[in-house]
Amino acid sequence: MTMNRPRWILVVLAFSFFAVGAADAFISPLRGKDYTALDVAHAFLISALCYAWCRADGVARGVVPPGRSALFAGIFPLLGIPVYFFRSRPWRQALVSTLWAAGFLVMGLVLAAAGTLLAEQLLALG
Repeated sequence: MTMNRPRWILVVLAFSFFAVGAADAFISPLRGKDYTALDVAHAFLISALCYAWCRADGVARGVVPPGRSALFAGIFPLLGIPVYFFRSRPWRQALVSTLWAAGFLVMGLVLAAAGTLLAEQLLALG
């Protein structure tokens, strides 16, 4: 069984949360901030992957998203992804997709925390 392009993009996005979480254990936060320079770079990667996912999803489903929905999803994913869903799907399907996206976000945050905890444990052992 092969994965289609939108699913591969989601796998890369999920892995990026884990990888950045693990790397954060080795990087000092920016002065006076709770985040690292890598976290800032990750925000740009998240945006690019959200845009790429919307474009790939539209191609895979044979739907051209109206307006600049994919671009909006890339610029501001928290609002743009639901907007993309509601502009490219029937409202019930869009609502379910939005709930799945919220679950994916929670999973990404859990993966980032797991990556950090794993890396910190490995540092403590060595």
